[in-house]
Amino acid sequence: MGRLTGGDPSLLRRINSAVVLHALRGAGSPTLTDLTRATGLSRPTVEGVVEGLIETGLVAESVPEEGGARRQGRPARRFRFRVEAGHLLGIEIGPHRVAALVSGLDGRIIGAASRDVSDTASADDRLDRVRVVVADVLRRTGVSRSNLRAVGVGCPGIVETDGTVRLGVA
Repeated sequence: MGRLTGGDPSLLRRINSAVVLHALRGAGSPTLTDLTRATGLSRPTVEGVVEGLIETGLVAESVPEEGGARRQGRPARRFRFRVEAGHLLGIEIGPHRVAALVSGLDGRIIGAASRDVSDTASADDRLDRVRVVVADVLRRTGVSRSNLRAVGVGCPGIVETDGTVRLGVA
């Protein structure tokens, strides 16, 4: 058996960030203690992840509620997922049409566009159609390219890890 080694620290940070973001999305305005319980991560890990997510703009500290029961001492810090921090773009390149969707970070679709394309269209023609559809949906939703946090593209076929299309059936 080969030597066992630890994981890549950047991969572990991304996994922990995803776990904390998932917990934040499902909660109203949790404290660090709430997030520690929900994620099973240590408090220092959660605190570090939350600070990193604040720096990226995905998380913000919540403003304490007025009129709540007053307790002695400093109130616990509360956090929220910032759904307004960006948008997502999904693109589908199919054999007979290309389509694009724009959503908020909460997954709510705010715009969609599609165009028919001939199944005999060249790759360049198909990509031109994709550009038109993306530009159309971004213009109609008022979302700038710089506000996109992620773009996903789906197409039938086999795509290598380096992006090379090995088999395209579209």
